[in-house]
Amino acid sequence: MSLINTAHRLLPSFPPSPKFRRINLLLLLPLFSACGSQNKPLDADTRQAIDSISQVQINIARQELDTLCQQRRLTELPRMIDSIKQHRLREIQEQLKTVPK
Repeated sequence: MSLINTAHRLLPSFPPSPKFRRINLLLLLPLFSACGSQNKPLDADTRQAIDSISQVQINIARQELDTLCQQRRLTELPRMIDSIKQHRLREIQEQLKTVPK
């Protein structure tokens, strides 16, 4: 079984928690750093496995960030708009006080 197939089998298909990702990374780093000499270049299978694993992790992170951005937009944008409207209404009321009758 190739290293790539093993990596895909080990990676979860759901977005893991940040704690799980740290554990996953901590488990994978010794695996790649303990194999062979530091001066020896990585072979093609190892480089492809690293690329595959990092691409999966990048996609998971991108999905999580997109979800967080959408949630913030839904919760914070209406509050900001209301705040701007309230501020503008106060400005208009202040200006109306200075208009001669």
